[in-house]
Amino acid sequence: MNGARWQPAGLQARLSTRRQHAQQGMAVIAVLVVVAIVAVLASTLMARQATSIRAAQSEQTRMQARWLLQGEISRAQAVLLAEAKREPSTRLDGLWHRTISGEVLGRLEGGEVRLFSEIVDEQSKFNLRNLVSVDQIDPAEAETFLRLCSLVGVPQEQAQRIARRVVVSLVEAERRVGASGASSPAAIEELKRARFAAQQLGFGQQLPTREQAPRLRTLDDMLMDEAIDSVVLERLRPYVTVLPARTRTNANTARPEVLAATIPGLQLDRARALTQARDGGQWFLNRGDIFNRLQMQDTLSPSSLRVGVTSRWFRISSALQAPQTILVVSALLHDDKQTLPQVVWQREGV
Repeated sequence: MNGARWQPAGLQARLSTRRQHAQQGMAVIAVLVVVAIVAVLASTLMARQATSIRAAQSEQTRMQARWLLQGEISRAQAVLLAEAKREPSTRLDGLWHRTISGEVLGRLEGGEVRLFSEIVDEQSKFNLRNLVSVDQIDPAEAETFLRLCSLVGVPQEQAQRIARRVVVSLVEAERRVGASGASSPAAIEELKRARFAAQQLGFGQQLPTREQAPRLRTLDDMLMDEAIDSVVLERLRPYVTVLPARTRTNANTARPEVLAATIPGLQLDRARALTQARDGGQWFLNRGDIFNRLQMQDTLSPSSLRVGVTSRWFRISSALQAPQTILVVSALLHDDKQTLPQVVWQREGV
């Protein structure tokens, strides 16, 4: 037999059959593994494709929503221009003061799209930009701000921190040096008052020589300052704004607290009576009319009255609500009363 081990023919056949079955089993397992891998890859690709499709659809929806909100800003510009031609003063009975609440604009994402929008007169509030004049603290405006904070329940420490945050973003030393060189008695007295106001806000005799913080566009920019309480900012929001230029408060749109703070000697209950009569139709015609109706001739002079009846700064806040998307846009508009109001800045959120 040449040393070979002899096996029965039947045993050899069975062994051969088992090897074939084993090979077939391994082939089946390999095929199943390949099929599983392909299935996983296909599922991953389909999931990625579905995600890409949803992202594209979501981006398309946001683009459409942006266009709709941009149309709302354009509508606000047209309304303000028409109102300026109709009425020279800015009053709460104007067409600009009509709030849109849930108006259906069309359909997106298989459902209705609703618009919520309002235009706010920013000159109805105290303008924090007023705190600095010719690179010094404005004493009268500093007193107004501290008085307003007291009326609305803001702690003095927080009021000082907010004021300091504004001031350190506006000082410019090279211009202040030239301004402080004035030597007339009135200029010296004004400088003394400015330095006293600086001390009231927590500064020393001199303000910083350089800007120490970015310029503010809105109150929300102060949220980055850990020393300022966000709850306090929310409390101040209806009464305070930040505008690019110094402004007068509009007596036809201001809240009683703002008027009482802005007009020295005006008590809050008297301010409430004035605004109640005003909102009932007795609108202020001009600054002279305001002065006469205050009946404070013994304690107040017309030149010290820092209020008016016309506004040039407005803020529009709009939200677009779709079944799966909410887009919010706010913009600051400058109205020169002659041409279409210009968009100064615009912010978007979801």
